[in-house]
Amino acid sequence: MPPENYLAEAEAYAQRVDEKVNGTLAYRSLPEYNTGDNAWSPMVGYRDNKPAVIKMLGINGNNAKWWIYPDSVTGKVYYFKEETKLNDKSVRNRIAYRGDSVALALASNDPYVSPTGAGDFRLKPAEVETLIAAVIKAVETDVKELTAEANAARRENAQFYATGGKNAWNLVVNPSKSEVILRVPGEEDKRFGYDVPKTGTSNESIYTFNSLNGSIEVAVFSKPCSSNDDRKYPYTVTVKAKDKQYSGCGVLLQ
Repeated sequence: MPPENYLAEAEAYAQRVDEKVNGTLAYRSLPEYNTGDNAWSPMVGYRDNKPAVIKMLGINGNNAKWWIYPDSVTGKVYYFKEETKLNDKSVRNRIAYRGDSVALALASNDPYVSPTGAGDFRLKPAEVETLIAAVIKAVETDVKELTAEANAARRENAQFYATGGKNAWNLVVNPSKSEVILRVPGEEDKRFGYDVPKTGTSNESIYTFNSLNGSIEVAVFSKPCSSNDDRKYPYTVTVKAKDKQYSGCGVLLQ
């Protein structure tokens, strides 16, 4: 097969992965991850509960963007694309791999131009796979600032977690499963379908989640919040369920 065909197949595969992961919002992320002198904000997207794409956005002076796609069967790197700048010019690198070797490497429509020289790790699949494993391990490690319940939700690729504090109610919003769960001590879990939010009059996000047995309204305000166990959260949350209302704090898990 001509090398150009491997690149076309890899790009088509990446597009399918992006559509699937973006459609389910199945992500886990970290605010910062360091490789050498570079700082990144990484995000792992999951398809069928397996890592399908690693997105890395450069931060703190790093202007690069990386998308790395492992093969869903073998776990080996399949495709790597990058947007960066070289000598003040925008460069879009694309690398397709075949097994343990590079099938084709391009910078836009020109021969590949490495930002880091001839020894560039991108041209060494084993080194790319080492990076993939390290980033996935870091992203999948529990976040110490979160409660055990919030970390459990994060491991399920949930998007948002809210709570009334220690030994109180909690809410898990998981678009990847099209599921929302409200847990109240002493009561059975209440499960709802997921729906996108609307914007309220105070610029808050308002969700209405429905089930066969009723609905709940969840309002998320961009206002810092402290729980009864002295944890700090970036959002203030209210939940209205029939004749009850719950107040608490929330955090994005992605």
